[in-house]
Amino acid sequence: MLWDPYWGDLPDSEGLSIYSGMRGVLTVFYAVTGYVMQPVYFLADIAGQFIPELKAYFGLKAADVLDFLTESNLVSSSQLAAFKENDSVKKSFVGYVDLLVFPTMMFYTLSIAALEAGYKLIKNIILSLFVEFSFTKRKEGQYKDALSKRASELVKLNVQYKNLTKEASVLAKSVITDELTQVYNKRFFLEKIDLEFKTAKEKKKKLAIAMVDIDHFKKLNDTYGHIMGDKVLKAVAQIANSSTPQNAFCCRFGGEEFAIIMPGFNLDQAVAVVSEIHENIPYLQFSEDEALKTSASFGLCYADFTASEAQALEGFDALIKMADDELYKAKLNGRNRIEATQII
Repeated sequence: MLWDPYWGDLPDSEGLSIYSGMRGVLTVFYAVTGYVMQPVYFLADIAGQFIPELKAYFGLKAADVLDFLTESNLVSSSQLAAFKENDSVKKSFVGYVDLLVFPTMMFYTLSIAALEAGYKLIKNIILSLFVEFSFTKRKEGQYKDALSKRASELVKLNVQYKNLTKEASVLAKSVITDELTQVYNKRFFLEKIDLEFKTAKEKKKKLAIAMVDIDHFKKLNDTYGHIMGDKVLKAVAQIANSSTPQNAFCCRFGGEEFAIIMPGFNLDQAVAVVSEIHENIPYLQFSEDEALKTSASFGLCYADFTASEAQALEGFDALIKMADDELYKAKLNGRNRIEATQII
């Protein structure tokens, strides 16, 4: 071991009187610190083989101190010889050296422990902050990415939902709309008249239904062709639909025949709707043949379900039949006219 905790051979005496009784404590302390410092001394010894100056820091002994004092002319050769021959002086010198080493080594030991503790504390704080900062930033980035991805998915889902809603609306409309004339089709008519008939009968309300038939339509088709016949159908349907109030329903019943359901309408109101359609159809003009004119016949049935006679009706078929009968009467009476009946 390079460092001698006793700084040379000690005499049997315990050194200075102020130091009396501490030899045992220091001996244990030196032994413990000596063992603890063994790896350091070992490495220093190896390094000292290459760098002699290191021995000045790790190989200091009492003799080295005396040599230094002599070389520096702080102690004469005679004084040095007297010192080596005088046990009392040597005891005092060793005692002073030990007294200086004790607090030095204690300060060194405590400082090393404090520095190591501080280093560990600072390292742990830095690592904790680094880990926390890294974790927070990483999580923040992950959350941002997740939110951005989620927002993008929501936008796509919203677009898909709108498209599906639009497609569903178009599909639903196509199911109940006549492809040629773009008014309600017969399927819708039958479902709606059934519902309105039951509602009117249950709640004792009014209900009117009108049947509309284009006059001489077969002759028109034979004369002008079916393409022109389709144009006439679309034109008549447009007038009928635009003249039908929002709380009423214009439907294509089949062929050149249309039907108008008017829930809650009294007879006068229903006649007014039908009259407007009847008056506007003759004004239709077609670029293919400006001489082409058309008209329609109307059969109207009105029922007041507060009356027992209306309550006696078992189904909407009876209303349709009565409206058809009035339409047939209009045809027999010269066409281009309105015939009406009522159940009150």
